[in-house]
Amino acid sequence: MSSPDSSSNLPAVTTSTITAQRRLMRDLRDLTQHPVEGINAAPISSDNIFYWNAILDGPEDSIFEDGSFALSLKFPQDYPNCAPEVKFITKIFHPNIYMDGSICLDILQHRWSASLDVSTLLVSIRSLLTDPNPASPANSEAATLYQNHRRDYERRVREYIDQQLLEDDDSEENF
Repeated sequence: MSSPDSSSNLPAVTTSTITAQRRLMRDLRDLTQHPVEGINAAPISSDNIFYWNAILDGPEDSIFEDGSFALSLKFPQDYPNCAPEVKFITKIFHPNIYMDGSICLDILQHRWSASLDVSTLLVSIRSLLTDPNPASPANSEAATLYQNHRRDYERRVREYIDQQLLEDDDSEENF
């Protein structure tokens, strides 16, 4: 993933951009002062607050419990009036997550509200892990397994998490 922190990726300075920057600074301050268990998020670079990375720990007592999931967040210049683009970087098997990591979640689309902040958004995404909506699938195979063959669904989720754990171990050995 290329680092979008170069000056060529900085948005033009407008009133909406300044409003977005202020709001993102407030969201960052709130996350720092009031951390949420299982969630870490921050801008990729101090030069550009519009690009963030986040890590969500799998919720306890769930099939995702042993997982740690990386996400990318790209905020529009008119944030908070428009939702950010959020994607899972970590591969995940879930009814509401497309294979490219995009997330099918109403608050990222038609139910977005300027009153939502980064913390609330990430809590909602983390909650989606344990409470999928198979009626609105992004991954039809995962949705079908979740609804009709729960054991097979849980096995596939574990396979993805185990694969990620193996890849993490391999990358640590290279240091």
